[in-house]
Amino acid sequence: MAQRILVVDDEPDIRRLVQEALSASGYDVAVAANGVEAVRLGTSFIPDLVLMDVMMPDADGFTVCERLRAKPVSLKSPVIFLTARRELDSKLIGFRKGAVDYITKPFHVRELLARIRVHLREPEQPADALPSPLTGREREVVKLLADGKTYKQVATAMRLSQSTVRNHLHNVYGKLGVVDRAQAVIVSRENGWI
Repeated sequence: MAQRILVVDDEPDIRRLVQEALSASGYDVAVAANGVEAVRLGTSFIPDLVLMDVMMPDADGFTVCERLRAKPVSLKSPVIFLTARRELDSKLIGFRKGAVDYITKPFHVRELLARIRVHLREPEQPADALPSPLTGREREVVKLLADGKTYKQVATAMRLSQSTVRNHLHNVYGKLGVVDRAQAVIVSRENGWI
């Protein structure tokens, strides 16, 4: 299954940029524009990692981090602050509140992805590896099919309808230039996408 990342930022452009970069890298991404949404998604989406801005209108990222760590949410996932605040005191507060990393804006997407891989304990992609044209959901569908699951089992595992699974697979066929699931699995495995 694709790793899940929750992006919390009140700036729509940052949310969109980070969501697109993470989705293109195969992650399952949810976004929140404020602390209330972040706490709600922390309980329903259950992210493997949280990227969070510090300065938000309803509650700062430090407070939201505490809420995610407290009951009833009790989120244990790594939290990375992604913020314009560069002061040493702000960074130290972030680490005291439970962050595993602190990245200042403006940031480089490649560095952000490298830090995420470190905190999710994922191996570095080889420099000559082709980027996957598939979204995180599409890769997850292909991976489950590669494991011998039926459409119904994939739909159940991903909490989707069978028609949605077929739509994802249709998109995969088009992106990979293949005509069936066996070819999709072979191409995806050969390129290291699943």
